[in-house]
Amino acid sequence: MKHHYQFFNIFFVLCLFISCKSKKEYLNINTEVKYIGMSTCISCHQDQYQHYIKTGMGRSFQHAIRKNSSIHGHFLLNDTALDLFYEPKWIDDSLYLNEYRLSKSFDTTYLSLNKIDFIVGSGNHTNSHLISNNGYLYQTPFTYYTQDSILDFPPGFENNKNSRFSRKMGLECVACHNAYPDFVLGSENKYNFIPTGIDCERCHGPGQLHVEKIKNQNITDTSTVPDYTIINPSKLPIDLQNDICSRCHLQGNSVLKPNKSFFDFLPGMYLKDIMDVYVPRYTNSENDFIMASHVDRMKLSECYIKSDEKMSCVSCHNPHVSVHNSPPNFFNNKCSQCHIDFDCNSEIHSSIENKNDCISCHMPKSKTTDIPHVKITDHKISIPNSTLSSDLDSIKEFITLQCVNNKTPSKLSKIQAYLQQFERFNPYEYYLDSAYSYLEYFDFDSDEGIYLHIYYYYLKEDYENLTKYVKVLGVDKIINHYLTKKDYSNQDAWTAYRIGESFSKMNDLASADIFYNHSVKLAPYSLEFRNKYATNLFSLGRFQFAEDEYNFIINEDNNYTSAYANLGFLYFTIGSYSKAKNYFNYALKLDPNHEKTLINMSQLLIFEEKDDLALNYINSLLKLYPQNKDGLYLLKKINES
Repeated sequence: MKHHYQFFNIFFVLCLFISCKSKKEYLNINTEVKYIGMSTCISCHQDQYQHYIKTGMGRSFQHAIRKNSSIHGHFLLNDTALDLFYEPKWIDDSLYLNEYRLSKSFDTTYLSLNKIDFIVGSGNHTNSHLISNNGYLYQTPFTYYTQDSILDFPPGFENNKNSRFSRKMGLECVACHNAYPDFVLGSENKYNFIPTGIDCERCHGPGQLHVEKIKNQNITDTSTVPDYTIINPSKLPIDLQNDICSRCHLQGNSVLKPNKSFFDFLPGMYLKDIMDVYVPRYTNSENDFIMASHVDRMKLSECYIKSDEKMSCVSCHNPHVSVHNSPPNFFNNKCSQCHIDFDCNSEIHSSIENKNDCISCHMPKSKTTDIPHVKITDHKISIPNSTLSSDLDSIKEFITLQCVNNKTPSKLSKIQAYLQQFERFNPYEYYLDSAYSYLEYFDFDSDEGIYLHIYYYYLKEDYENLTKYVKVLGVDKIINHYLTKKDYSNQDAWTAYRIGESFSKMNDLASADIFYNHSVKLAPYSLEFRNKYATNLFSLGRFQFAEDEYNFIINEDNNYTSAYANLGFLYFTIGSYSKAKNYFNYALKLDPNHEKTLINMSQLLIFEEKDDLALNYINSLLKLYPQNKDGLYLLKKINES
């Protein structure tokens, strides 16, 4: 019996060993494995490539040339609040955007021609447009909505919120529209290189080992065993399949895990190990959804739930082939794999152009809540019921921020989610209240606590308590112990910046200087940080240091309006009036509506006893900003003189 027992133990251990050895992991789930680029993949996978480049993913990010654009013909966009017109135009094979202003007599009083560098969006729904200035990437104030064939402002630019050419395109946005870019560490929106289109390795993982294996004539018969040097998403467990798609098709409020970046996710990983994605839930909003919510909506459908969560994106989609080029009945056939016997209501079908089209009925195209002029297929597969249609006028009350890729997010993650939701999306007080309810779990002097408390009090505009906590903990300790990391999130740099801003609000410019300076050391290519640092130096009377900082900004991005405006004011202050005027003029050339520069140029001209010229700038100012106190004062001063 003893021998039998020993044999059983040996057998069990041997089986366990074999089992562990046989459960191999993909070798390219490793940050040390290099990306080789889609051009290398093409040499062996030409057929897949020719189909793939016609998909939405393949056309997601392209150079702004005619063949990549949906803009053909003449279009005009008018911003009545800023008194500006926008007109895209082609010069040879390059796309430009005219920005101009007309007088009452229709004379052009302002004109700026801006070359467009990139088109974002496949053209299935939209084309948005980006400019790159010395690698600094910004969104421009026009989008072509292809479904309605109209030109309009991009989301976030409408309703008198036109930020013109200053919206920074950070890594989170850019990394979902193409292969991984060469992002400049210590910046917010600077890139050494940006590839075009989502490439093979975003779904299959880095290809270095696979290419080396093929070059060594080591060919795997993938009909019998997987090739563990490259990810085949269809061979992964269902949850890992969906996580690949979720990386970009699960849009929401993304909270990175500690010490993680948007570069860290690789196919074959769990997305929740890199980030948590939160979506706000409201009452009476079952049929409301945003553009890139495909995975979230799918997981809400009965098809997914009743499949024991075995349904994946590739259950229905071939990522290599555009849905528009799919064969007839392709998706119907997918449905019939599970719904073998089904009886459709002919009365319902009579209202559908293509009878027996499952998608038209059960996944209708609907408007999104975040992007105008767009209808997309709702991936919440459901039984048609007119009573469930979204009532835009119904009262929608906030329920919670739900983490849709992780059932057990940490308290740390939840706090950050609520703070980000307040700052980036909706400045509702209840988001801050929800964040505060979790703050008690983190001491201020902990590694996580200092970041969260600073973030909370800054958004709360409670600068007094924020600066008090900083003084209690100690400035040197905060800088030398807590705020030391340079990473792609710029978390420590942002914390230093927020502290600097808070001291500035409390009129403690010396303390503000310390933290502004530290934010610049951690993120030297954040021009926003440098601009605030320079302005604080100017307020301290350290003019030469401020001048150096402003010049650094201009050398980095010669379209950075605020740096020209601030440098002009510096020269005005120290009596270099000719230089001041030159910089004011350049600032107004970049932004004819720049409020502070219009004021400062008016003051300079009044000082030079050129009241008539000053009046032109004052009138321009008050036309745009009728309640501007400085403008009204200067107007009164001229009228009384």
